[in-house]
Amino acid sequence: MESINILLENLLKFKTRSNSLPELNAVIDFVEDYLKDIQGVHIRRYTVNGKPSIYYAFNNTYHPEILFVGHLDVVDAKDEDFIPRREGSILYGRGSMDMKGSCAVMMELLREMSKETSRPNVGFLFTTDEEVGSEDGVKYLVEHEGIGGEFVIIPDGGEDFQLVVEGKGVYHVKIVAKGKATHGSRIFEGENALDKLVSIYTELKSHFHPEPCGDPEHWHNTINLGKMVGGDSVNRVPDYAEMYLDVRFVHPFTVSKIESMVRDVLSKYPGTEFETISTGEPVFTPRENPYIVRYKKVAESVLKRPISFIKEHGATDGRFFTERGMAVLITAPRGGNIHGNDEWVDLDSLKTLFEIFFRFVNEK
Repeated sequence: MESINILLENLLKFKTRSNSLPELNAVIDFVEDYLKDIQGVHIRRYTVNGKPSIYYAFNNTYHPEILFVGHLDVVDAKDEDFIPRREGSILYGRGSMDMKGSCAVMMELLREMSKETSRPNVGFLFTTDEEVGSEDGVKYLVEHEGIGGEFVIIPDGGEDFQLVVEGKGVYHVKIVAKGKATHGSRIFEGENALDKLVSIYTELKSHFHPEPCGDPEHWHNTINLGKMVGGDSVNRVPDYAEMYLDVRFVHPFTVSKIESMVRDVLSKYPGTEFETISTGEPVFTPRENPYIVRYKKVAESVLKRPISFIKEHGATDGRFFTERGMAVLITAPRGGNIHGNDEWVDLDSLKTLFEIFFRFVNEK
């Protein structure tokens, strides 16, 4: 469908870096203008801390049967990365795969389904802050506006039509240790705050799988010491230090279980405290879920080949829906170099994605 290709080229020209509020608002203006002639559709536009989102539904509900979710913000890039370049069926440009290509499919799907005599109970959500955590987009809209669906499709992972129904949860935490400063030659008179953090990290790490783990998928909980700060000179015992940990965990672990682990370990170390920075429950939808079974059947029929299930190690917007009991599927067209130079998407695969979506929402 050439209309999807042209639409995507227009979307790519918006320099929707996550910190560029004028561009983020401009791209949502573009979505709204592109779909303005659709009649009889429920529309709601939101702005939270300057970050715009827009929601469409054929029924007057914030919880349709099927909800498509996409984001139009991108990671930082050079200005030339926002100039689309087409070579055959490949379109290059920042956000082409992540995920303006899929958003173009969603927009065209909404337009085509609006022409149906009997419209399905489907909704579409477009946000602009996924690359920076979704606090003012999906997270806010799910928690405060009640937006969701019986089955949520996020075409933002599982490259080349693979199906992601399991994703790791995330727990980011800041841990602070306080001690007693003294000269580095008389450590016996002080209390080293950095030593405390090293001990805490070592103990926490003992609860996770060592590497190599023997699991080719590495489908287990992991912990990463991303940052540690403390001390001001080599010959002084530091009386203050902090570290930042990134924990990823699998179902059936939960945020509360991971937080309890941190709390229990810190209880052994006086003068320490922690602050939870951000969290997300794991994505988990059983493969035998009726929507998953039906989607897989439709997709394999369109593709004329089997497709496989895969697992996602990184956090996605799916976490905000699954923690409220909604079934989630994450999938994507064919593309590559996400967040890198010459990001690309296969335009033929966007046409295929459109066909899969259209048949899925119309076939029962």
